[in-house]
Amino acid sequence: MKKIICFLILGVCTIISSDIMAQNKGTEPVAFWGKEDAYLLKQAAHMFSLADEALTENPPVVGAPMARKLALYNLDAMLHEVKYDNTEPFCNFIDSRIGKVIEDMKSPVKKGMKIYKIYNDGFVARTKSVNIAFDVVRGACKGQKLLSDEQVEAIIKDCDVLFLTHNHGDHVDKYVVNMFIEAGKPVIAASEILPDLKGVTHYRSESEVLDKQIELKSGEKLQVKIFPGHQSPMMCNVYVVTTPEKYTVAHTGDQYDKNDMGWIAEIKNNAPKIDALMINCWSYQIADAIKGFDPRYVLTGHENEMGHTIDHREAFWLTFQKMEPVEHDYVVMAWGEWFSFK
Repeated sequence: MKKIICFLILGVCTIISSDIMAQNKGTEPVAFWGKEDAYLLKQAAHMFSLADEALTENPPVVGAPMARKLALYNLDAMLHEVKYDNTEPFCNFIDSRIGKVIEDMKSPVKKGMKIYKIYNDGFVARTKSVNIAFDVVRGACKGQKLLSDEQVEAIIKDCDVLFLTHNHGDHVDKYVVNMFIEAGKPVIAASEILPDLKGVTHYRSESEVLDKQIELKSGEKLQVKIFPGHQSPMMCNVYVVTTPEKYTVAHTGDQYDKNDMGWIAEIKNNAPKIDALMINCWSYQIADAIKGFDPRYVLTGHENEMGHTIDHREAFWLTFQKMEPVEHDYVVMAWGEWFSFK
C-alpha cells in the first residue's frame, strides 16, 4: 500500500512538474532566489523596454505629459546606476532608439523642419532641401562605443554638412568627420578642432561675428552666423544657420561663460529670427541665455552623457526643473527622438 501511495505521489509530482515545464517552456524564469545580479538585470531589461515603448507612444511635444515625464525620469534612474552601463538591456535600448531615427530618416521632409536628437548634444536638422548635422558622435561609455559604425553611417549618409562647436570628444568624433570629408561634404569647425586635418574648414574670430555662406554638394546654400562662444577658456563656436527655406536654427555646443552673457543677451538683434535653439541643459544662466536667443522653440541637449561621472550625467528631471522659469516653448528629448514644426 505504501508503495502504491508513493507511486501515486511521484506520478502526480511528475505530472505537475511536466505541466509547469510546459507552461514555462520558451518563457523567462520567474524565480531569482540567490541570483541578485540576474534579477536586477532582468528588471533593467523590463524598465528600458518600457521606457522605450512609452517614449514611442508619447513623442516629444512642448512641455510633456505625465506618461512622458515618467519615462524620462525612469531613464534617469537607470542611467544613474552604473551597474547597468554597457549591459545588454542598456545597449538594446540605444539600438532601438537609434533604429527608429534611421528608419524615420528614410522618409523625406516635405514641409517644415524636423530636428532629431541623436545622442548627447548631437542633432540633425532636416528640411525639404537640406540635412544639417551638429556635433554628431558615436558616443562612448567606459571605452565602449554606443552607436555602431553602421548606425552612424546610416544617419549621416544623407546629411549635407557637419558643424562642430568645440574640441571635446563627446562633440567631435574623427571617424564621423572623415566620413563627411571622404564624401566631399563640408565640415565647419572652430580653429582648435582637428587643426591639421585636411578637409575641415575652420572659422573663428574672438572680436566679431562671422557671416558665411556655405555651399553644399547639392548646390544649396546655407547662411551662417558664427558667434565667439566659450566653455570657460575653450573656444566654442555658436552657430546660427538659415536654410534655403528660411528656417533658422542655433546650436550652442557647451557654451558656458559668464563673460559672454553680454552678447548672448543681444543675439536676437544680431541674427535672423531663430525657429529652434539647441542648447545644452547645463548652460550658464540658461533662462537668461534663452531670452537672448528668443527662439520659437527650445530643444535641450546633453542630458545623461554616458562618458561623464554620475554627478555630471545631467538628469531629465533636472532639465525640467531648470526650464520652469523659461517663458519660451521648450521640448525635452531622449536619444533617438525628433520634433517637427512648420
